[in-house]
Amino acid sequence: MSRKDFFEDITNVINDWKNTTFTFTTKSYVPGLDDPSLTYGNGEEKKGVEINTCVLFVDIRNSVQLTKDKQIRTMGRIYSVFTHCVLLAAQYEGGYVRNIIGDRVMVVFPPVDSYKKAVHCAITINHIASLINQKFDNFEFKCGIGVDYGKLSVMKVGIRKKGVENDDNKGLVWVGYPSNFASRLTDCANKNFTDVVYFVDGEFYELDFGIGLYHGRPSGYYRKTKKFTEEELSSKLRVSPYNQNLEISSCRKVYSIKKSGVDYRYNPILLSDMVYQEYAKAQPNSNSITNGWWKKEKRRIKDIEFDVWGAELLWAF
Repeated sequence: MSRKDFFEDITNVINDWKNTTFTFTTKSYVPGLDDPSLTYGNGEEKKGVEINTCVLFVDIRNSVQLTKDKQIRTMGRIYSVFTHCVLLAAQYEGGYVRNIIGDRVMVVFPPVDSYKKAVHCAITINHIASLINQKFDNFEFKCGIGVDYGKLSVMKVGIRKKGVENDDNKGLVWVGYPSNFASRLTDCANKNFTDVVYFVDGEFYELDFGIGLYHGRPSGYYRKTKKFTEEELSSKLRVSPYNQNLEISSCRKVYSIKKSGVDYRYNPILLSDMVYQEYAKAQPNSNSITNGWWKKEKRRIKDIEFDVWGAELLWAF
């Protein structure tokens, strides 16, 4: 086949996906590759599945650095045993592995009791990571886990081939906010971040609300030190209309600005606010709820508007 003919075929595929009708049916189970509700053939109506449930991602921390520091055979063994154990954990907790990309695994849960199953699976996977640490000497193994809930649209993609290559050329695409957000949470879970902040010593304007915050003292400028992120400080900078100098809004006089780094570490398990709230309703007497082991993460995650709850939990026997 010539390159020109190849790209004519590609154009036909693009047109087929663009112009063919899409229909989605809501299911109460996690679809697999052979689900008859999913189709992808050329010229066929494209049938997909929608499911409202929890999705979990887990990723090995510092995998690139670990590969540099350890022999390839050792890392291959650790990657393999961890992925194997995650598959077993998903099966044990009632989930279904639907994607393995390098050292990242995606687990989807049936809608019934999905909050309970997903959170328990997250704890089980974190426990597995601790066991791997115990078994491999001189090695710090960590993973990050993120869980979210919402509507997932599932579509089948691939090409039909004969023989052993058939399954390797097919796959499922999971589209929706929960998969994106769970993946985003996983990117931060069990990681350390250093944020640049600025401590501004100056005379800031405070408004008297009459009660509470400023104890009734009159509105005016008061000297205090306030902390700003780079984004916050840049948003408050302005050019003075009088002398063209840079000023900070609501600040009459600046005595000093000190730059510093603030370290923050996310917990190994991160849940979206919906997952935490619904899990707390489903398992009000669980130790992690009654003892308040889940904590709101204080550092915001980019593009995440909801509260995030984190914990570092293992099972007790």
